[in-house]
This record gives sequence, structure tokens and C-alpha cells, in this order.
Amino acid sequence: MDLLERARALARCPLFAELAPAVVIRLAERARPSSLEAGERRTTDDHVWIVADGGLAIVARGEAAFDASVSSMKRHGTVATAGHIVGLIRVVAPATPVVEAIADRATTVLAIGLDDMRDVLEEDPVALAALADALARQLLDPT
Repeated sequence: MDLLERARALARCPLFAELAPAVVIRLAERARPSSLEAGERRTTDDHVWIVADGGLAIVARGEAAFDASVSSMKRHGTVATAGHIVGLIRVVAPATPVVEAIADRATTVLAIGLDDMRDVLEEDPVALAALADALARQLLDPT
């Protein structure tokens, strides 16, 4: 996945919709793609995960056993599909519980380190404000 493909995947995220193209490019430069097979796991210990395609079942750490199946995790949590961002809240609230994710099918994700995400947003207060507004809208009207 080249830089332009990473930028397009990020731009498809509703939470990033109001970010300036230059900010999306800076995030894409830091984003590292991963192809996951069904059953592969990731956590938000030190990364934000953007789903480019496929899907992840996600739960807060401790809500499901370490060896929990995809269906078990879906029962205890939720699903993230293309355009969803997992772990973003940990950028601004590091004490937020870690989320565990498992691919429910072949999935492509982009990983951005929490510190990299913070650096980009701290460099651009307008981007931080746009992201905060988008997040607030999602929290107030998640439909």
C-alpha cells in the first residue's frame, strides 16, 4: 500500500473527513499497513488502528478471554469495518482501557503510533479541533 492509497484509506474515515489534506498526508506518512488473516489479533496498547477493508471484532481488554473466538468477542463488544478507527480516544485520554481486536475475515489495517498521532495533532491545532468536533458528533449521534 503506497502513500496515496494510505491517504485515501484515512480520508474515508468519517472522523478524519474535516482534516485538511496536508494533515491526512502527514498521518499517511506515519501509517503502516498490515494484512491480517482471520483470527489475527491487535491491541491499542501503543497504536491507533484504522480499518481499510475487512472487519475487526473489538472488546475492552478483560471483557473476553485471551483465547476468545470472534463470535465471543462480537457478543461482548462491537465490530469495526472499513472507515472505523480503533483506539483513537487513547491519543487524548491515555488512561482509557486498551481495546483488543481480532480480524473476523481477511482485513487490512493501518497502524499509527499513539505518539505519532499526538505529534501530528499537536502541530496543527485546527486539525485537533476538527477531530474533536467529529468525535463529539459521533458520541452525540452514533447512528
